[in-house]
Amino acid sequence: MLALVGYLPALLDGLLTTALVAVLSIAGAAVVSVVLGVARSARRAPVKAAAGAAVELLRGASALIYLFWAYYALPAFFPGMPQFSPFVASVLVLSLVGGAYGAEIVAGAIASIPRGQFDACLALGFPPRRAMTHVILPQAASQIVPGFGSLAIDMVKWTSIVSFVGVQDVLYVGNAVRTLTYETVAVYATIGALYWLLCLLTSIGFQAIERALPLNRALRATRTEARSAPALRPAAGATVRP
Repeated sequence: MLALVGYLPALLDGLLTTALVAVLSIAGAAVVSVVLGVARSARRAPVKAAAGAAVELLRGASALIYLFWAYYALPAFFPGMPQFSPFVASVLVLSLVGGAYGAEIVAGAIASIPRGQFDACLALGFPPRRAMTHVILPQAASQIVPGFGSLAIDMVKWTSIVSFVGVQDVLYVGNAVRTLTYETVAVYATIGALYWLLCLLTSIGFQAIERALPLNRALRATRTEARSAPALRPAAGATVRP
């Protein structure tokens, strides 16, 4: 274990790379989730079918397979196509794959909002896009954020695949340290603890986002007022009739 002390700065650099990949991938997946989730909830059959096909395609294979395709295969099949750097290819693939899973969360949350609200917005002259962004999605966010938070924790774990294309994340550095020190158990125990720390921070971050949502704040304020309101009791000497 003492042999690892000299390699801690390198492991911390790898941890920062892992955290950066995770943050950018989660942000990208959030955008993809909303776009595909809204498209899956569209009334137009072609839009809904295209979004469904994209979701099934992205969920149909391992993220590692798509990463190999994005980094190795696409430049070989399309010579004029610029080759992504390992970092960019990793963030792009994780964003798309994570967004495909997140689209189901968004679509389910939108479906839970009564359709009459959307129809009422259209009757009031709201454009469909504005009705979705200003009325439906803000209400659905209270259901989207908890589900997406669980997905984000999984995405932190998915970042371990980026070492296969040369991104020097914490797993890549850890494997290098293991070959130099032969401290297999200590290295992987340290890597596991670092991933656990990242997942914990991700969970805390999404819990904070969930508490900050306007709808959740309003519900908490309503419950607080209900608990603090004095109970209605009959005045002294008054007769209570059934």
